[in-house]
Amino acid sequence: MSKAPFMLSANDLYQYHYCPRKIYYIKMLGLRAEKRKMSQGREEQDKEKKRLAERKEIFGIKREYVKKIMYDVYLENEEIGLCGIVDILLVLYDGGHIPVEIKYTDLPEVTYGRRRQLAAYALLIDNSFRTNTRNGILYFTEQNREVFVKFTNEDKEGVLADLERIRKLIRDEKLPRKANSRRCSYCEYLKICRG
Repeated sequence: MSKAPFMLSANDLYQYHYCPRKIYYIKMLGLRAEKRKMSQGREEQDKEKKRLAERKEIFGIKREYVKKIMYDVYLENEEIGLCGIVDILLVLYDGGHIPVEIKYTDLPEVTYGRRRQLAAYALLIDNSFRTNTRNGILYFTEQNREVFVKFTNEDKEGVLADLERIRKLIRDEKLPRKANSRRCSYCEYLKICRG
């Protein structure tokens, strides 16, 4: 019997696609940097969860289709070494499950990293609830805007490939190249990275 891979989180995928160096700083050096925007984002998530109780539509879905709203749902799959906390999980009457990732940002875009993070949640939901998660939602609090994301098999397979890339990065113990330098000014590790 083969040994299970070490655990990575859905957020690790997001960080990796922002810049691989973030994973190096977090996983190899144990550094945790937090920007003011991150704590503001958590406050906005809490407010949004309270507002849901009063809405006729839940992230663009009519309330009568939503059977249950679950908050901060921790899921893990030891076999693939993936875990994550889904901000909001919508359980629909038709048996569907939709992960909702709340983002507090000035850039309300479906970036590659955000898409991968959401696809990672879909994989975890599929495993935990024996379903096939086909859609997710990115909700941008600053813009009060939800964006529906459809998942393909390639999205979910890509998550597995990314997990292996991240594990290799960690095993190699080498500082990876920077990602797009335009992202550096927004990164909480800027001072560390530039030395």
